[in-house]
Amino acid sequence: MAAASFSAMANWQGTWRYYDEEGALVGSWTAGCGAADGRWGVATGNRVFIQGCNTATE
Repeated sequence: MAAASFSAMANWQGTWRYYDEEGALVGSWTAGCGAADGRWGVATGNRVFIQGCNTATE
């Protein structure tokens, strides 16, 4: 079971979206999604993870 959990963590696909204290989007990090992978902006502690790859414009 531990191997399955590790594998799932190592192969995550999705996007972290980072927000400031006022709730404005200030950064994003996408990984595991091929051409959509990348980072921009500022990473903060106020974040939300969206699992999966979305090819639509953010």
